[in-house]
Amino acid sequence: MRAAEWIQLAFVSIFALAAWLRPLERPRRVRVTALALVAIAGIAAARFSSHWISPLASSVVRDWLPAALLLVPYWQVGQFFTGPNPATEERLANFDRAFFRWLGVQPAHARISTGLAAYFQLAYLMVYPLIPLSLVALYKTGMRSKVDFYWLVVLLTTYLCYALTPFIRALPPRVLPGYDTFRMPPTWVGSLNRGILDGAGIQAITCPSGHVASSMAGALVLLRLEPWVGAIFLWAALSIAVATVLGGYHYVADVLLAIAIAVVVFAATICI
Repeated sequence: MRAAEWIQLAFVSIFALAAWLRPLERPRRVRVTALALVAIAGIAAARFSSHWISPLASSVVRDWLPAALLLVPYWQVGQFFTGPNPATEERLANFDRAFFRWLGVQPAHARISTGLAAYFQLAYLMVYPLIPLSLVALYKTGMRSKVDFYWLVVLLTTYLCYALTPFIRALPPRVLPGYDTFRMPPTWVGSLNRGILDGAGIQAITCPSGHVASSMAGALVLLRLEPWVGAIFLWAALSIAVATVLGGYHYVADVLLAIAIAVVVFAATICI
């Protein structure tokens, strides 16, 4: 078994167990458990796929399967969200206000051009293909042997964020009345982002931000293995971090915590 497979098995199983230990409605418990079973079945099928496909093809499938299962714990965590905690939302909003005052920025009065808004909305959208593109980069640079290390850092970082989310219940700042969000000009990319979140999101924030955490973790791995490629992905990750705040998708604290977790996990894994 690969490290990535163990990590995904552990997290989906822990979330399934937690669903039956916490006071959740039965349909939510069943959905969490069903998602875990899907992930477990997928991992088992990939693990034994060499019995019906070539060893090389089986190895490639196992390289890519974590990407297909990456969001399973995210959807599991969504079942634990039964409503926001107003006190938590207020603390997060107060931190944002203090942070922006420190920067000397007034979000409601900040001028953002349509071009800049489109760039940052596109950056936020790029978080979805960024993980597969990172794997492509590893293949293209002859670093396929480092796929396990890549997934070790990315999965641990991302899933730690998901694990903390049920304890930090909050809606995204863009939907809160009274929160001074940045006035982003409307763009078709922004509409697409909102459509994806409305259709496939859990209608709450992951805190820390899973988007920022996964993109930053992947960028740090690539930066270590192939610096010039890593620099491109790091720029993308930082753009995503800024975009999450400008678009009101996450609080500043979500972003800073996500970056911190990515750095700590990366530093810990390279020392093993």
